[in-house]
Amino acid sequence: MKKRNRFAAAALAALLLAGSAPSALALDATPPMYQQFGYDSAEDFTRSYLGNFVHFDYDTASDMFRRYVQQLHADPSLGFSYFGLEDMDMLYRYIDYGQWKDMDDYCRQAAREMIQTADYRSEQLAVQLNGQAVKFPDAQPEKANNRTMVPFRAIAEALGAEVDYNTGAITAKKNGQTLAFSLGGKQLTITDDSTGKVIKTTAVDSAPYKKKGRTYVPVRFFAEAFGLTVQWDQDMQTAVLYDRAALVSDIDSKFTVLNKWIKAQPSTKNAKTLRTVATIGAVYTAFDTIDGDKDYKVDVKAEILANGQAIEATVTVDLRVLASYFLGDSQADDVLTAAQAALLRSALSNVKLELLCNADSGDLYLKCPAVAKILAMDETDDADLKALSNGAWLHINWADSTFGTLFSENLKILKNNTFTSVGESIVAANESNMTAYELGWEDFYLNIKNDVNRLNNLLGDEQFTASGSRYTAKINGLSSDSYDNLTGSYTLNTADGSFSGTLESRSDSWNTTKTVLTFSGSVQNCKLSVTYHTKNTGILSLDITLSTTESSVEPKNAPPAGDKIVEWT
Repeated sequence: MKKRNRFAAAALAALLLAGSAPSALALDATPPMYQQFGYDSAEDFTRSYLGNFVHFDYDTASDMFRRYVQQLHADPSLGFSYFGLEDMDMLYRYIDYGQWKDMDDYCRQAAREMIQTADYRSEQLAVQLNGQAVKFPDAQPEKANNRTMVPFRAIAEALGAEVDYNTGAITAKKNGQTLAFSLGGKQLTITDDSTGKVIKTTAVDSAPYKKKGRTYVPVRFFAEAFGLTVQWDQDMQTAVLYDRAALVSDIDSKFTVLNKWIKAQPSTKNAKTLRTVATIGAVYTAFDTIDGDKDYKVDVKAEILANGQAIEATVTVDLRVLASYFLGDSQADDVLTAAQAALLRSALSNVKLELLCNADSGDLYLKCPAVAKILAMDETDDADLKALSNGAWLHINWADSTFGTLFSENLKILKNNTFTSVGESIVAANESNMTAYELGWEDFYLNIKNDVNRLNNLLGDEQFTASGSRYTAKINGLSSDSYDNLTGSYTLNTADGSFSGTLESRSDSWNTTKTVLTFSGSVQNCKLSVTYHTKNTGILSLDITLSTTESSVEPKNAPPAGDKIVEWT
């Protein structure tokens, strides 16, 4: 009966819409699209990931939205493919499960997916300026001589420049400077308005031209002349322009406290090598209401030498407690022979990992006989595993890999302490990720906005209360994709660069867990204590100390001559 009623309702809705029923259309048209997705304005919506369309401005997208919602109410199956739906029964089950609040909500979400698909499939060239699509009211961007050409007035006015045409000479004034060029010419000049002196002359490889009453210019040359950074998103056929200095400055304005604290950190720029020693004491308490709780302890020590070009690291750990834990399981006898169990105990009792890395060449060398012995238990004829078990080095070259590129960059940053500001760090990290991971540049601004919002919730100026050089933030019930119900407080001292605090997070999504983090010290010398409590299961406790000092010993970036090396294949 329930299914028949739903089918009848859907059929009635289709008939009404097919007849252009005014009541249904009015319902779909109001409230405005941005309100239907929970935003206060069209601008807020277009800056969000939901409304960040490349080729469509808000008015165009809103008109598409109204039409798609109307079509979806008439035929809900138009949206099935976006959500993996097979039929109307499946759609109604998803609504019952809470995937959507009701049929109206389903149609809204499906309509947005349809706009997104149309946006992605559009072959029209687009321009994005500081995260917003540039609107071209009539003439549109086009390709000429393998360059993206754009109507000059539209792009110049979007940049806030005043445009003037005078007998073939075309100028744009902004911030006390005048940019000038001529149709068919291949030279662009920038003049200081106060002195009349030419600041810069740039050769243009694709001459401006006139078409249907509009002047077209190569977007890259003219955007760069205005001081913008220019990127190209091949998939979305979009030129992405942004004022990098203004973007960094805008981010930094939200993190003045954090930037003061960063500047208070001691510089390591002149140090040839940094030596970092880390110790970790780990205890896992497994709850046992019958035989009594059991503690499993592991101690780890790591020593790292780094000079910006190379890393030498040694990690030692006694993991025999893991052998006791796993071999104590009655099922272990069904998996391992007595000889294998003895080998496992022996190997885990003295685990030593050595690492050598050359950031410039991308060469990485690893030596860990204990792990190789364990891997070789079932591969007794593998010559490479035998060699590694006897102390050979495993060689990997990651020079052309994404991870290798990012690792090399971060190694130099850490050594040179070149975190100049929060804004610079966020922008540079996103630029690096876009290039290394070949991400779409049209999401660049959106990704930065998300990073800023996440950090602002924890370390933005509005979180802090000042007492001299000490700034304290109190968190109460903050949640994100990284933590749930975060509470606690922490203090940054902008005079000496120290920090301290305690944070607690509880999650009830699967197993109920509570995490408590306590920290104090400075970036170069600090202590951290972490407890991870799983309800009715156990508690993992970690005590960590980190100490970084200058060292006169340079890190080795390759094994000693004569050591056996096994190539990664």
